[in-house]
This record gives sequence, structure tokens and C-alpha cells, in this order.
Amino acid sequence: MTALPASPAAEADYVRLWAAGLPPPLRLEDGRALQVIFPGIPGGGAGPDFSGAILDAAGDLLSGDIEIHIRASGWRAHGHDTDPAYAAVALHVVSENDASAPFTLHRSGRLIPVLVLPPLPPAFPPPFTPPCALEAARGRLSGAALERLGIRRLRMKAARAAPQVVADGPGQALYSLLLETLGGPSNRAPFATLARSIPLGVLLEALDGSTAPRAFAAAAHLKGATAALVVRRAGLRPMASPARRLEAAGAIIARLWPRASLPRWPAGLTPEGAVSLGKVSGIGAALARELLVNAVFPVALAAGRWPEDRVLASYIALPSPGTYGKLRSLEGWLGSGGTRPFPGAARLQGALLLHADYCTRGRCGRCPLSD
Repeated sequence: MTALPASPAAEADYVRLWAAGLPPPLRLEDGRALQVIFPGIPGGGAGPDFSGAILDAAGDLLSGDIEIHIRASGWRAHGHDTDPAYAAVALHVVSENDASAPFTLHRSGRLIPVLVLPPLPPAFPPPFTPPCALEAARGRLSGAALERLGIRRLRMKAARAAPQVVADGPGQALYSLLLETLGGPSNRAPFATLARSIPLGVLLEALDGSTAPRAFAAAAHLKGATAALVVRRAGLRPMASPARRLEAAGAIIARLWPRASLPRWPAGLTPEGAVSLGKVSGIGAALARELLVNAVFPVALAAGRWPEDRVLASYIALPSPGTYGKLRSLEGWLGSGGTRPFPGAARLQGALLLHADYCTRGRCGRCPLSD
């Protein structure tokens, strides 16, 4: 089946097509005929595109969620293969099966059928193609420019952390930014308030006086303090719930500040060793990279705890945690020939700065990727 070339709006177009109902005949990649009994309820942002779908695959009744991608490889690229929020996906809908497999695998062991949809008719008028996409199609590489922008964004984060480092010390600054990052977009502000209401020194003193396991005791103290805060709980993935994120915070605090630690920069924490945050209970690889980029590296730079060249080397070598939704269009424009324009965290951060300073400010065609 001929696949539709990737374009910024294509995934949204296929989501609308699925919601409107697909005309028969439909056939899964494993050869079974497919009938859509109920397409499901559209998702609310995070998680699968549709939930509660009911399908008939050659007599086999399938029920669950629907996830839609341009390419089948998007499943792994976006981290869905290890995300519990996608464990109930019953059908993976794509416009191109670049994985060449009849099923998509989730870490739970489930084999998810794949449906390749026919190409959509061309849009009229044709979609806008920015200069950076034309440059990428001509073979111009964007990696070096994105890395430079990513380094600039890291230094901006360090500059924002500097006043707190001066006022409260690098330990409290690191603790605060770790909690803010764990709060995520939905709970960043209340988690920042939590870090101020229970300062690191107060928390460590309470933990040293407790007989409970350190990670458990830290999470319990933080959870108790959230009772006085307005925290969003509805509509979040299970792993992103405040309770789970505070449990992860407790594990991180126990790792970085063991018994009898002072509320200072963690002893023995190095740029190379910081990646071990991904091995802390409740912290996946993607979230660990977010913590490094948004908390550990900025505070280390602002406080001068590590030489800048070592921080930048670790930053540039750090893999991307996964593309943000606001960058989907830019990813499509720069991903000429199926390449991944943001394979590393530094390039992803550079793309965020590019998006903020150029793409969304009417400066298209004047950015470092277009001139």
C-alpha cells in the first residue's frame, strides 16, 4: 500500500479521518479483514488518540485504545513501547509501516495489530512549506545550529537558576528545580511551592530522625505537605500523577542526600554519574533526561560545581527524552528523508528556542536554519 509522505498536519488529518469513520474494505498488516464497530472516544492530549474502541478483526473482537502515527517507528520514537499509558492500545494506525512488521510490540508483551491507511488526497491550497524545510530537502544539515541554540538555552536556564543559587545555595536550588521538573506542566507551580514550604535542610533533618526507609519517609513528608496545595490529579497518566512523582522525588532525595548529608550540592555527583538518575525507582529514561536538562546541568553551571566543558559534553551526548507536541511541525520540516532532527537533548532544546524565538514570532525565514 502506498504511504503518504510525512507532513506536519498529516497525523492530525488521520486522527480526523479515523474519527469520521473509515469506509470498507480495511485489512490489517497481518492479513485479517478489519471492521470498525466503534472508533472510540477522542483522547484529551496525553495518552492514546482514542479510547474504548471496539473492532472486529476477522471474527476476533478487539477492544481498547487507538494510537495513530505517520510512521510505525513513531511508536518507539515517542516512548510508547515502555509507557504503561499505552498498554491497552488495541490497534496501531499508521500511514507508513516503516517497521515492516505486522504487529507493534509493547513491553507488557502484547502484540498490537497494525493498520496502514491509504494516502489522503492532496490538500488545496497546498500546505505552507517554510524555508528551513526547503533547505533540509536540499541536504542542509541542521544539527550544528540546533546544538548551538541548545547550548544557549542551557545557559539561559543556568542564568535563571543563579539568583536562587546565590540566595539559598546550590543544594536547595537543585532540590527546588528537581521538584519543579517532576511536577511537569500541570503541577510545576505547586511543586515549586512545595520546595519552598519544606526546604531541603528541614526535610533532611526530619529524614535523619526517622526510622522508616529514607525514600519512603521523604515521599511521605512531601505528600503530607501537598494537602494544603492545589494540585492537579485528573487527566494525568498514572506515572505522571502527583503521588507517583512525589514517590520518585523521595527516591531521588534518598539517592542524592543519604543519611547525615548536609543540604548542599550532593557529594560525589558528577556530569557522567548524573545519568544514573534514570536508574532510580519511578524515574524512566525520558524523565531522567528532563531532570538533567532542567535541574542538574543548569544548577551545576550556575554554581560552578563542574567545569563548563564537562557539562556541555554530557549535555550534547545526552539522548533526547522525546519530541514535544509543539515541535511536531518543525520535526516534520527538518526530518527530510526520514531522519530524526532532534536525536539528542541539546538539539531538542535548541529546537524549543528556535520555536520560541522565530517560529512563533513571525520571524520565519530569518532563523539560523533558513538563511
